[in-house]
Amino acid sequence: MCARHKFTRCTALSAIIAFWGASCVEAREQPIAFVNVTVVPMDQDTVLPGQTVLVVGQRIAQIGPATAVRPPADALKIDGRGDFLTPGLADMHVHLIRSLDAIRSQKPPSAQASSHAIPPLSASDDHERENRVLGLLFVSNGITVVRNMWGDSAIDTFATEVESRRVLGPHVYSTGPITDGSPSSWQGSRVVASESEAEAAVAEDVRAHRIAIKVYNGLSADAYHRLVSSARDRGLPVVGHVPYSVGLRGVIEARQASIEHLDGFLEALQPDPDSVTDATTMRQLLDGADMRRLPALVDSIRDGNIWNCPTLVLFENFAEDAEWQREVDLVPPALVERYRRGMPNWGAHPEVRQRAYDLYLMIVRALHERGAHLLLGTDTPKPTVLPGFSLQAELRSFVRAGLTPYESLRAASSDAAMFLQQEKEFGTISTGMRADLLLLKANPLENIDNLEKRVGVMVAGRWFTESELQRRLLATKEDRYR
Repeated sequence: MCARHKFTRCTALSAIIAFWGASCVEAREQPIAFVNVTVVPMDQDTVLPGQTVLVVGQRIAQIGPATAVRPPADALKIDGRGDFLTPGLADMHVHLIRSLDAIRSQKPPSAQASSHAIPPLSASDDHERENRVLGLLFVSNGITVVRNMWGDSAIDTFATEVESRRVLGPHVYSTGPITDGSPSSWQGSRVVASESEAEAAVAEDVRAHRIAIKVYNGLSADAYHRLVSSARDRGLPVVGHVPYSVGLRGVIEARQASIEHLDGFLEALQPDPDSVTDATTMRQLLDGADMRRLPALVDSIRDGNIWNCPTLVLFENFAEDAEWQREVDLVPPALVERYRRGMPNWGAHPEVRQRAYDLYLMIVRALHERGAHLLLGTDTPKPTVLPGFSLQAELRSFVRAGLTPYESLRAASSDAAMFLQQEKEFGTISTGMRADLLLLKANPLENIDNLEKRVGVMVAGRWFTESELQRRLLATKEDRYR
C-alpha cells in the first residue's frame, strides 16, 4: 500500500519523538522508493516521467520505469504521481557560525587588525545552537549542500554531527579562514603580510583539509602571488575576493579558482582602473563603468576557466513585508541583531543598490552568454539575506539575467558538484549518487519558483516531509520563549 506523501508506519510515532532525535525512518534505515515520479536528472535539460527511484541507506540504488523497478516489500513508498524529483540545492557562498574562542586566542587586536576592523559577525558563543537552526533553515528550503566561506573548528564539529546524523543540516564544504593583509577588514581574519606567512597559511589549510584558501581585499601583491603559487604546489584552489593590489586582471592572470560577489569588475570597467582609490564611491564606479570593456574581460575569465559566484542577492532591495517578517522570525534573534548592529548602513541608498544590481545582472548575462562558469551563492546571513530563503531570490536573479530555469538550477546542483570535484557524490539524479533530493509539486524547469512548492526533502537518504520540516521550524521558534 502506497501512502500519498506520508510515512506509511510512522505517523503516530513521529508525534512523540524528540525534536533533535531520529524519526523512525532514520532509526530503521528503511529503503525508500519514490514511485511513479517525474525525475529532473539535471545532467541534461529534460524530465523523465513515470520513474521509480529507490534509495537504500544514503545512496540512490536504482532508477527506472515504474513498471520495471520493484521496491523491496519493506520499503517506504512515496507516491510521486504528479510530482517532480530534483537534486537538492547547493548554496555556494554561506557563513556558518564560528566560535569566538578562536578569535580570543589570537594575538591582541593591535597586532592583528586595525582598530576600525569590523567585529566578527559570523562568530558567537552560541554557535552550536545557531548552526543547528541555520542547518534546519537550509534543509527546509531544499538546500542540501553549502560551501562555507570561513572555516573553523566549531563548524567542523557541526559538519561532523550532520554527517553522523546527530544533527539535521546540509553537507558542509569549508574553505580556510579569510586570509587578508594588514590591517585586516574583519576582526579574527588570518593576516598574511609576508611570503613565509603565505606558505604557512597554505600549509595550515592543507592540514585542516580545507577545500580552498580564501583570499581577501587587503593582501599585498607579493603575499597574494605567493599564496597562489604555494597553494598550487599543494593542490589547494584559491577562491575569494579580488585584492586591491592585484586587481581583476591580476586575479585572472593568476587563474584564481573562483571570484566571489563579482568583486573587482566595476574597477576593471573604469576607463582608467589605476585611478580607483579607497575614496572612490560605488556611485562613482557605476557612473564611470564602460560596458564596452566587458566582453574582453569576460572572455579572459572564460579562457582562464575561472568560476564566478555573483551573490546578486546582496544588492537586491527587499520589501520588509509580512512574508519577509515571517522568515526573519525563524532566524535566531541574536544573530539577526548582531548583523544589523554590525552593518548599520545596510540597505542605505536604495537607488544606488538598484543601479548596482541592474549592472551586475548585465555582467551575469555576459558571463553566461560568453560561456563562463557560474555558481549560485548568497553570502548569507546578512541583514536582508536570510539563510535558506535567499537562494530562491538568487535563482530568480539568474533567470532575470537571461538564464533558463534549467541553467539557473544547474548552477545550484550539477555545476556546484563539478566545481567541488564531487560529481560522483551529488548534483544529479543517477544510480550510486548520494540521495540528496527535493520532491516538488510542479516542474522547476517550467518556472524557477516551482522550487518553493516542496513536498519534502531528502538529505543523504533521510526523508522529511514539508509538514515535518515546518513543524521543526516552528518548534525552534517556540523554544526561544520556554
